[in-house]
Amino acid sequence: MGLFSRKKRGNTDDPTLANIDESSASVDDEAPSADIEPGPAPLEAVEMLIDREWERIAGPGSWWTGGERVAIATDARRAAAGMEPSGVLPPPVEEATRRVALDAAGIRDTDVARWEFEGLDHFAYVEIVGIVSRLLALDVTMLGLGRTPRPLPDDLPGDSTGEKPDGAAITTGWAPTVGPATAPSSLSAVPGEAAGMWDVHAVLYLSLDQMFDMQVELDGLTRPQIELVAARTSALNECFY
Repeated sequence: MGLFSRKKRGNTDDPTLANIDESSASVDDEAPSADIEPGPAPLEAVEMLIDREWERIAGPGSWWTGGERVAIATDARRAAAGMEPSGVLPPPVEEATRRVALDAAGIRDTDVARWEFEGLDHFAYVEIVGIVSRLLALDVTMLGLGRTPRPLPDDLPGDSTGEKPDGAAITTGWAPTVGPATAPSSLSAVPGEAAGMWDVHAVLYLSLDQMFDMQVELDGLTRPQIELVAARTSALNECFY
């Protein structure tokens, strides 16, 4: 069973998802050097990543069913577009989704505690953070590439698992993590969301192996140039980490 009923409280028509063009853009591949195994072209890699992410959104997670996950993603997009919520989600879930989408830097421990008091479990909140943050990162990437974000997938059947990894608890942060709360461990209390985070991280930024390579170059950018873009992006998004 999911954590809430999908009986709608208002109009769920979403004009932000209407008339979306899914046609693929062509990419001219440069000839790879003889000693380097070529990977997917940048746009192809992003499209493949979205394929994987859409499967994650559509299917059941640890705390939300596929239908609930798609509803959370829909409200996140509505928030980003300046639209009112769909009315499908219960109040604490609706508010948490909107705040993660629009005001993540403004969320405080009192907000997370209040949402739990109103019925939003701490672990379920972590799953919301994963769904919303990855979705909007991919939507912004597509817009930056001059493409329209894909329509959200239809949900898949199945129940949430209720999976809790050993040692997951609230320690030095406001939500449960495995070990101390840090940026890398932020979604560790919901393993599927953590796996999704690292998948997106590897395609849109650097893989874990590349993180330790100060000489890495990607798409013509040196590591210092990559970090300059990353730091500026973090500053614009008010990322305290």
